[in-house]
Amino acid sequence: MHKPLPFLAAAFCLSVAGLAGIAGCKRSSSVEGSAHKTASSPAPPRQEIQFESVAEESGLHYRWPRQPRPLRNLEAFGTGCAFLDYDNDGWQDILLVGKPDAALFRNTRDGRFENTTATTALAAHQGDWKGCAVGDYDGDGFLDLLLTGYHRLALLKNEGGKRWKDVTRNAGLDSRDRGHWGSSAGFMDLDGNGTLDLVVGHYVIFGPKEKQYCDFGDGVKSGCPPQQYRPEFTELWQNLGGGKFKEVTASSGMKKTNGKALVLAFADINDDGRTDFYIGNDGTPAELMLNQGAMRFRNAGVKSGAAFGTREGRAMAAMGADWQDYDGDGHLDLAVSGFSNESYSLLRNLGQGMFEQNSDVTGIAAPTLLPLGFGTKWLDADNDSWPDLVFANGHVYDKASQINSVLQFRQPLILLHNQAGYLDARVFKDIAPNLGGAFTKPILGRGLATGDYDNDGRMDILVVDYEGEPLLLHNRSQTANHWIMLDLRGAGSNRFAYGAKVVAKAGKRTWVGVVSPASSYLSSSDRRLHFGLGRTQVLDSVTISWPGGKSQKLQGVRADRIVVVKEGKGIVNG
Repeated sequence: MHKPLPFLAAAFCLSVAGLAGIAGCKRSSSVEGSAHKTASSPAPPRQEIQFESVAEESGLHYRWPRQPRPLRNLEAFGTGCAFLDYDNDGWQDILLVGKPDAALFRNTRDGRFENTTATTALAAHQGDWKGCAVGDYDGDGFLDLLLTGYHRLALLKNEGGKRWKDVTRNAGLDSRDRGHWGSSAGFMDLDGNGTLDLVVGHYVIFGPKEKQYCDFGDGVKSGCPPQQYRPEFTELWQNLGGGKFKEVTASSGMKKTNGKALVLAFADINDDGRTDFYIGNDGTPAELMLNQGAMRFRNAGVKSGAAFGTREGRAMAAMGADWQDYDGDGHLDLAVSGFSNESYSLLRNLGQGMFEQNSDVTGIAAPTLLPLGFGTKWLDADNDSWPDLVFANGHVYDKASQINSVLQFRQPLILLHNQAGYLDARVFKDIAPNLGGAFTKPILGRGLATGDYDNDGRMDILVVDYEGEPLLLHNRSQTANHWIMLDLRGAGSNRFAYGAKVVAKAGKRTWVGVVSPASSYLSSSDRRLHFGLGRTQVLDSVTISWPGGKSQKLQGVRADRIVVVKEGKGIVNG
């Protein structure tokens, strides 16, 4: 989350000079050799991307308070948010994480939300909350909630969509030291037994005896770089059934990690049918934990090429991360946000768990060099079938401009539009300045989630402005493009099919997705899989690899609808 800032202005000039005219540059053979070629295909008509900021009129009344100055690491850390359907009515509700309690807003299905924090007893569970994870840990068909925080952790059981009950102690999670600084977390069936296990990230050891501030010269004090603190480490908890968890961090191989975790993102990287996960750390090499089966993992971060950022051989401050197949080659790629003076990363999946850094050749490096990124999500904003990227940004030094004149404390969002459908190149373009409104407003961006809260087939965006009000960006893009939303339901205890992998095909095009809401930064997104389809109206096939190892193939699936698929039965809603 923190890095020194030497030679920033010079590095920025060099980077811009090196990237000028990127669309006309010769690209690496790996990019030119991707599965899709657009030169021989007629370009689709341009569509107008529009987002409207609607938090206030939607009833999302909430505000994070101004933090004390100067900011320490604890205050700069921020919080997350979530889209989740906690009452099983088919509509995405909203969770905003904060202190002393998180806030829950129920979707009233008319474009508005009502505050149910008190009526669902969520307000009774207080702490210095930072992050959240969503998953049905006990297999009762309702999504439960995990809150992470500073010296605080809570597992909240969803009692029929009516109220939240603290079951932390009964689940076995209360037996550990409460001194942890919890960051991102996620539920996932990692051992293939049908129940959701739990991965909990931890940041650094920070208390009254640790250094509170660092001196940046000229009397400027702020929070310190992560090198000043001892690491905490990510933990793995195995679901034993019956609502109980057991810590298996040591026996699973999780001790061979670098610590200072900020973000977690799940995916089956090497197509072996087992869910792996990426851990983005602050200033230490990232981890790529490959699932070996039997609840054992191997850290392939360095060997795979996923451990470092755009500056070769140097660990980045990996705050946000998310998986998606951006180039249509059938492999899930990884986007990672970073600190100022280190461009955000786009790690292209070469297959068999190997990655190459593609930030420069795709045009991501230049617009992301100066910002400091947190929330990170892929979404197809205009349903043109090519995934776009959105980042929430904001510095951790409240006197950033005094430390370096080219920096800003509050920063606008970045929306990188995937130009593959319009140009003979796989190049991203930041269109946020052209959208205006909330996209050009400087905020203290932290958590970010995506979800279709009005079920119209266009993905919306939820953002934490950590010293302000939440941003709810309603997608009103004008487009004739098609889409599909897949709501997968497992046959066993894993009712919401976490870890299921989908491969959809139409002609020569391929779409890939994994059911996993945990990603971005301290946040959780709509668990349903959304694919923008462009001009495709019918998918030739949709192949689902269910978490238990079974496979199911659907054919001739029509677009422009939310499709509920039950394991072993097929489409159950028409």
